[in-house]
Amino acid sequence: MMDPVSAQNRRGDTALKILAAARDVFSERGFAGTTVDEIARRAGVNKATLYYQIGDKQTLYAGVILDVMGNAAEATASDLQDAPSPEEKLRTYIRNVAAAMDRNPWMPPIMLREMAAGGRNFPEAVTRGMAQIFSILGGIIAEGVRQDVLVAAPPLLVHLMIVGAFAFFKTSAPLRERQAGAGGNWLAGEEDRVSGTVATEVERLVLRALRKTPGEAG
Repeated sequence: MMDPVSAQNRRGDTALKILAAARDVFSERGFAGTTVDEIARRAGVNKATLYYQIGDKQTLYAGVILDVMGNAAEATASDLQDAPSPEEKLRTYIRNVAAAMDRNPWMPPIMLREMAAGGRNFPEAVTRGMAQIFSILGGIIAEGVRQDVLVAAPPLLVHLMIVGAFAFFKTSAPLRERQAGAGGNWLAGEEDRVSGTVATEVERLVLRALRKTPGEAG
């Protein structure tokens, strides 16, 4: 008779394989172009096992996105506790977004495809996860306004400035490589990483946009 713990571990391993395959297929084809058959094939399981372990395509899609969103929100909220000022909290937020994208390189193509589709495939749970992230950023901006060091700005637009820059940078690697041959790629050595030089530049630009100057209205 199989040990119950071993059976549970095996089920967990199978679910992880399915989610990993789903990440790859969704990033390559988007939600509309992805089939459960292809995910099952890449995971090395049959469709019955996939449905038993995870659920349907919509559930898989939500699981893939929420895994990153939940971890990123928790890590960012924890890291912000050590940041001494609104400006440093904003830098921490930006660095955490960059690190999350570098850890999950399949995420930018999924998000860009979904945005192009108008977000119609986002389940409610993903929308709530995004609201949690916007709430963290909104809290940083509000604190900066109260301390008279940042100007008021919609958290959604600021988040799009950050995520948009990173997502387009990571997905534009082939284009940037072609530009490098013509001397037009100032980040040729960065490949597709956004942590480091790219994140530092985004920090500088976002802080320049939000930092309150003497005499400026909040």
